[in-house]
Amino acid sequence: MILAWPPGPLHRWFEHLRSCMPGHTHVGELAALAVAVVGGGWLLLAAWRGMTRVSRTVTERRRHHEMVQLIARYPDSPRDVCLIEHPFALIYCLPRRARPIVMTTGLLKQLDGAQVEAVLEHERCHLQHRHHLVLAVADAMRTALPWSATVKHAVTELSTLVEMVADDAAVRRCGVAPVVDALHRLTPVTGPTGSLGAGDESGRRMKQRIARLEAGRGQARHPGPRAVLLLSLATLSGVLLAAVALHLPC
Repeated sequence: MILAWPPGPLHRWFEHLRSCMPGHTHVGELAALAVAVVGGGWLLLAAWRGMTRVSRTVTERRRHHEMVQLIARYPDSPRDVCLIEHPFALIYCLPRRARPIVMTTGLLKQLDGAQVEAVLEHERCHLQHRHHLVLAVADAMRTALPWSATVKHAVTELSTLVEMVADDAAVRRCGVAPVVDALHRLTPVTGPTGSLGAGDESGRRMKQRIARLEAGRGQARHPGPRAVLLLSLATLSGVLLAAVALHLPC
């Protein structure tokens, strides 16, 4: 309703609608009111869907924390890791203050020291630059606009981007070879909801990341991870605003 009052962005459109109905001023006003009510209701529904998705993600992440605490061991070093017994080579992070990185004993058996350090740097980059917040907002947008192929594609590409940014951080600290070798050895499985892991459930995307690093593109200097992700998120927000304004599938 607020958008329909001058100088709101919908005011001119409503005035045009009224001018198309000479002699039927009340009909035009009612039509404008109906459009405003429907549009406002749609916006509220989209916002509710997005907030519900974020709340569900936070709840599931908290439950996973509680389960990890029941079975994890806490090594003296590194101090940001908790260790669980499992034959698969898995590592992921779930943002929290204490011991945010979860690693399996299988990873320690299958990776050497340099490779372990590389995947740890990958996870620390996720945590340092709050990648989980970026992806949470993007996931909320996808839930709010489930019919939008553009938003769905943008969210997929954004998740790939954060992994590449973390790969770059690991390369700068540990070199290309340990990162590439570690990615080859990690078990490709889907992580817990709200987690970020160096491993990738998509074989195509993992091959894309490895090929990029082997080609030397991961070593090139680029804007800081935060700047890159903020630009991507701003682009995704622009898509959302455009979709809301047009109220049409992308």
